[in-house]
Amino acid sequence: MTTDTADRRPWLRTEHGATIGHTEAWSWGRTVWLQLRRILHEDDGETGIIDARQLVMALRMVLRGAQMTRRHLTTDAGRAILDEGLAAFTAAVPGGKEARDVIEHFDEYTQGTGWLQQPVRPRLRVPDEEQAQRFHIDFRRDGDDGLQRPILVVGPYPIDLITAADAAERLECDIYEALRMDQGNPVPRGWAYDVRTIPAP
Repeated sequence: MTTDTADRRPWLRTEHGATIGHTEAWSWGRTVWLQLRRILHEDDGETGIIDARQLVMALRMVLRGAQMTRRHLTTDAGRAILDEGLAAFTAAVPGGKEARDVIEHFDEYTQGTGWLQQPVRPRLRVPDEEQAQRFHIDFRRDGDDGLQRPILVVGPYPIDLITAADAAERLECDIYEALRMDQGNPVPRGWAYDVRTIPAP
């Protein structure tokens, strides 16, 4: 009796970058929804802005997982699906990248010396109170007909957190569909989002 040595080959992380990217995006996508659920149901008036900042940071990690997957896909068809998903995410969350940058580099933006405030070499930047005030971070709830949508306002970038969470979920589904296409086992476009099991916030 012979044993196929291919069956015993170890699973190497360095050969599965696309799958790892998807797994990370999925995990961070669940973080986004957990933060949104807290914002919608457990906000005591003080934690909303804390959870909202964490949600925006988690959005960035979903995007990073998608970008990792994109780099490791091997087919044009798979890459095309993910390119479409990335474009849709960017359109749904305008200013998301910039908002994350402001939050992550608070040490610069609170002094008016962030890249978006002074797009020159760091050594040429000087503290600027007007720019610091312009990029203030605030949390509010907006909406009509009694629906209060949580918004994180990061300087000139208002991020609708419900829309952002849905966009992250859609992107994670696009990553999955791109992987299926890359592996030669495609599903109808939009199928993963339609059958997702994530509970509503």
